[in-house]
Amino acid sequence: MLSKLDLDYLRSVQNLSLKHLGLTKSNPSVACLIVDFTKDSKGKVISFGLTNIDGNPHAELTALKKIKKNNKNKNLTAYVSLEPCYKENLNSCSKLLHQYNIKKIVIDSLDPNNFIYRKGFLFLKYQNHKVVLNNKNSKFKEINKFFYINKLKSRPYITLKLALSKNGYSKDKNKKNITSKSTQNYMHHLRLKHDAIAVGYNTLITDNPKLTCRLQGINKKLKKIVFVQKKISNKTNNTNLINTIHVSDTNNLKNNLFRQLSILNINSLLIEGGISTFKLFLKYKIFDEVYLTLSKKIIHNVNSKYRFNFRLIKNLKEISNNFYGKDQIIVYKNTDV
Repeated sequence: MLSKLDLDYLRSVQNLSLKHLGLTKSNPSVACLIVDFTKDSKGKVISFGLTNIDGNPHAELTALKKIKKNNKNKNLTAYVSLEPCYKENLNSCSKLLHQYNIKKIVIDSLDPNNFIYRKGFLFLKYQNHKVVLNNKNSKFKEINKFFYINKLKSRPYITLKLALSKNGYSKDKNKKNITSKSTQNYMHHLRLKHDAIAVGYNTLITDNPKLTCRLQGINKKLKKIVFVQKKISNKTNNTNLINTIHVSDTNNLKNNLFRQLSILNINSLLIEGGISTFKLFLKYKIFDEVYLTLSKKIIHNVNSKYRFNFRLIKNLKEISNNFYGKDQIIVYKNTDV
């Protein structure tokens, strides 16, 4: 049973995990706090660590390196957002926690990876450490949901995103962007969380999008994908787009897509339209979440093919609905995957 104090420290760990989210490649963004309870019943944080950018070293190693190795007379507790890794014949975070004589380890979530699941937890327990697992209030699974889908379902996490005017149009003849600059900046944070970004071929040709994550101080290189539904020329006006995936309106679409994304080592994909691509993935329910951004604009004199029928999403589960500046951002979840 976790005390209120333990839960408070775990919340700090959960929040700290957000800092490197999207920057740790195939590894999840994990955080670790080392707290000293030797002289203070409320504890004193003496060290912390995060999964490093690009995935290594792990959070526990970073945190432990900041303290002395001989802690036999200290009452130290490690709060970690994910079960410490354990490898039989190699150094691992579980073994390091044992070597540093950490008395108690509080784990927010077990590792869903079959090669790790419960191994770190049991190793520490067998070495007579007090190991406590958070069985409620864990936010880590939601924070690192891409990682959990990858490990539990062996497939990438798919996010659909579409920007629309108030009357449902995805294109404005007079202006490239429908939503405000602040909303576009918010969407770059959404890009940051994903491995790859995709658009349909028509969107590539007509809009020539950069398909990059443009956030100050962030160097995130997204893999770029164009979806092609018909036979086309190899020439495009975006020479940096290197991955082409052929998709078709067929029940085999999901399996074919997951196979090709696996070849490209993509664990999370953000699909940013256009509207025909959005509707295709919506039709076959090939998505985990939908981000719909709605501006207050009313658009006229645009081809009807760019108008979205809101009835297509009426059966989706809405999980959030907020205004970001003048624009509304609604998030839906696919409950059938």
